Amino acid sequence: MNDLSGEERKRKLIREGIKGFGVLVLLVLMMMWLAGTFVDKVEPGPPHPKPQPSALKTRKAEFRSYPLVVEQVGTVRSRTEAFVASRIMAQVKEILVREGDMVVGSETAGDSATVLARLDDSDVRSRLRQAEAQISAMEQAVSAARARMAAAGAGVESARAARDRVATDFKRYEDLHRNRAATGQQLDHARTERDMAEARLRAAVQEAQAARSEAARVLAQREQAEAAAAEARAMLDFTVIRAPFSGRLLKRMIQVGDMAAPGQPLFFVETPSRPELHAHLSESLLPHVQTGQETNIRVDALGVGIRGVLSEIVPKSDPATRTVLVKVALDPHPGLVNGLFGRFPVICGEVQSLVVPFEAVRERGQLHLLDVLDSTGGVQRRFVTLGQRRDDLVEILSGLKEDEEVVVP
Repeated sequence: MNDLSGEERKRKLIREGIKGFGVLVLLVLMMMWLAGTFVDKVEPGPPHPKPQPSALKTRKAEFRSYPLVVEQVGTVRSRTEAFVASRIMAQVKEILVREGDMVVGSETAGDSATVLARLDDSDVRSRLRQAEAQISAMEQAVSAARARMAAAGAGVESARAARDRVATDFKRYEDLHRNRAATGQQLDHARTERDMAEARLRAAVQEAQAARSEAARVLAQREQAEAAAAEARAMLDFTVIRAPFSGRLLKRMIQVGDMAAPGQPLFFVETPSRPELHAHLSESLLPHVQTGQETNIRVDALGVGIRGVLSEIVPKSDPATRTVLVKVALDPHPGLVNGLFGRFPVICGEVQSLVVPFEAVRERGQLHLLDVLDSTGGVQRRFVTLGQRRDDLVEILSGLKEDEEVVVP
């Protein structure tokens, strides 16, 4: 047993020795590889000349003058837009339109304008019936007052005629009494008759005045009733919400059953056929714009440029932002909707830009490369920073100098 265990220890020591020697050999080989033992070395001497490239198409980088454009951002809006509100307080009974519907306004259709909604009109109709009933009663009262006034006028005429007759008799009795042809009793009787006739005339005149006052009061009450009826009819018309102008319904802010209050916005309507761009320009850019100026508005969402004419410069500056609102009338476009983002270019002078053909630029991920001819005629790869693209050219901000030649595919 002892002999067997000694043999096993000897074999184990031999295996460990072989492993150690293998590791040592591997370490030596790695050190030789790192030292370049297995790599062919380049003999010292002058560099080999670069192979001459075949005929290449090249263009020189050059400076060109371009307009200095400062872009201002704006928002597409409709030239005509409005919040439609209720004039009375009533419950919404019916809504006849949906968002996106085209509506016809009263400027073209009159009373046939598109009905947007109907409000509950039961209270208004009740007031109208009450006013009409009061008008009917006042008509009868006016007829009675006019009859009374006519009778009072006739009474005044009759009393005046009687007074004139009695006054003539009194004058005659005065003459007779002066000539001793009538007694004093007869003169007193004539005077009494005259006084009574004058009293009856005054009473008739007062009655006529009272009749006229009553008629005027009744007429005023009738006018008040007619005014109340006219107001009720107007309020009845207010229960029908119509489109203020022809356009498109963009937003609905109510539901059936809601209570509409005076001045509360119910709908938002615009005219999509007359779009505008509203942009806030810095005060320093105002000398470079004027009304009637044509421009090209870039709408990013549509990816197109739309011709526009600067239609209005609001003569007021915002003291917080030092900007002025300008409005640009745009040509109609089917893709324009309210709220789109747009860019308004303002030309402020000229700028010198170093440009090369855009097709000479190659992209590698987020890097831009150019193949540039060096002084020996070889092609050198150069990283550059691009600026604005100008038609078939592109601006080089860094990485290239004027008159250097770039290879064009």
